[in-house]
Amino acid sequence: MKTSPAYQWLVAVPALIFSTTEIYPGKPAEISGQIIHTETGQRIENAYVYIVSGEEESLSDKNGRFSITTWQQLPVTLVIEHPQYKKKKVRTTDASQKQVIKLEPKGQ
Repeated sequence: MKTSPAYQWLVAVPALIFSTTEIYPGKPAEISGQIIHTETGQRIENAYVYIVSGEEESLSDKNGRFSITTWQQLPVTLVIEHPQYKKKKVRTTDASQKQVIKLEPKGQ
């Protein structure tokens, strides 16, 4: 029996669905927190926060807060950069916990 070309897509759709569920977990993780000065506790605005092996990125707001949504499986490594502070890497294993990241000024 010969299959009709109109029904051939029925085989491809389930294969596509199953292959994407293996790549991405069922639900994205939202990693959030605050960037502060190591010594003074002052909130750091415009710190660039990104995930090492992805395209997810964020800038901290005027209160030092940031939020990144990722489909990557945890743990992930966050990198925090600011022109006036030393670059810092932080490994995140639990997205439900707010991150408090302390940056040290350059020149110290």
